[in-house]
Amino acid sequence: MTKVAAVIAAGNAAEAERQARAALRKGADLVELRVDALRAPDAGGLRKLAAAVGSHAIATLRSPDQGGLSAAEGGVRHALLQEMCRLGFRYVDVEMETDTQHIEAYAKAASRHHQDLIVSHHFPGPVDVSDAADALEACMGLGDVGKVALPVSDVDHATQIVELARNQGLQSKRFVLIGMGAAGMLTRALAEDVRQEIQYAAANRGTAAGQFSLGTALRLRGAEPFVLGLAGHPLDHSISPAIHEAALQALRLPGVYLPFDVDASSLDSLLRATERLKLRGLNVTIPHKEAAADLMDELDGDAEALHAVNTVVLEHGWARGHNTDVYGFRVSLRSLGLRLGERSALVVGAGGAAKAVVHVLLREGARVQVTNRTAARADRLADAFDETVEVVPTEELAGEGPWDLLVNATPLGTAGLEPDLAVPEPVIRQSKFVYDLVYNPPETSLLRTARRLQIRGSSGLEMLLHQAAKAFELWTGKSAPVDAMRAAAKEALG
Repeated sequence: MTKVAAVIAAGNAAEAERQARAALRKGADLVELRVDALRAPDAGGLRKLAAAVGSHAIATLRSPDQGGLSAAEGGVRHALLQEMCRLGFRYVDVEMETDTQHIEAYAKAASRHHQDLIVSHHFPGPVDVSDAADALEACMGLGDVGKVALPVSDVDHATQIVELARNQGLQSKRFVLIGMGAAGMLTRALAEDVRQEIQYAAANRGTAAGQFSLGTALRLRGAEPFVLGLAGHPLDHSISPAIHEAALQALRLPGVYLPFDVDASSLDSLLRATERLKLRGLNVTIPHKEAAADLMDELDGDAEALHAVNTVVLEHGWARGHNTDVYGFRVSLRSLGLRLGERSALVVGAGGAAKAVVHVLLREGARVQVTNRTAARADRLADAFDETVEVVPTEELAGEGPWDLLVNATPLGTAGLEPDLAVPEPVIRQSKFVYDLVYNPPETSLLRTARRLQIRGSSGLEMLLHQAAKAFELWTGKSAPVDAMRAAAKEALG
């Protein structure tokens, strides 16, 4: 079973001991004591830590060149490592390049004191998987456990690293192979599946990009993992990972929800690797909802009607596409008390989300107009429906209205993008209710303007929560813990 190690990066030995004991009480198998994080590491402090938690600890002195915090070099570093190798820590981590001259001596000292030596190497940037394989082989040849970490460039790169790790596990090698960054989280999610020696997790604050929390790592320990995720671009604004992580944690399910920042071709590659990557489901967001529909083996009624997919269920090599945006928007209208029968609505946008909104509004009996900066896309959206959907060029909006409902179904106003208004202020004045599907930030420029004009409005948070709950139930077959998901969403939005 892969051991879970909580990483402790405290400034002094007393605080490191306190944090280590707390992590072990929570269930961690090990703690990694980052000796390089100590402000003044010395033999006395190391002895105290070894006496307190040494049998459950990895002692690591990472050098600055390998991402460490300590300036201990040369003779000072050598003396500290010598001490670490005779104090009875469960593991001692040394570096393949920095410590080449003394590794053999460290290995002998560690063995005499019943410690295992981890020989590690951290690449500063992405490298070909063959280079990672060579480095891992060299590290394993020098120590009891070989460890390699490298930044991951994309999903295809992560998949190659997972395959390398799986091959090592099948040969019963003792190794750790970590992909760094958001794209590399996949390698951490499958640590148990590929039989890695150790899963490193954040005890308090993360010390490496893409590191899981201790709670997530413990949930995966000893279990057959499954992977869920969000595919699209960009993803920095999304709180879906926080929402689904809360749901998985609430039900203690051995899954993770990861961000997959992909283009259309990489989405295809991701779907073709589902069995190898233990993928059970995906959410799909801008700009891939329509492209995803072409990649499915089967579509539900809403996804087929709209030719837009935001939820993918993956099982036994079969990809089934759903559109839970429809469900989420419809339920959110109910929760807001909005009844649209025989009412007028203006929808801004012409992508997958806009299709879902128009679909629901027409079902509700609303009279729908659509506008979009690219008129041809608005025309294509309108043509997709049997009912009449009127397209209004943006330059002619001022002469239209009033509307009972204005819906922004574009990314305009999203955190990280320009805070532009989806429509000019005179158009907002013509609306009785403004619904912005953007949920991050909680109050967009559009909603702020509506509030100033004393027009009621709502963000897309409720729609997000309801569509997420529906997706979660499709993936897991379990009722979604909506209260936990809502609390996580509000915390993520600050």
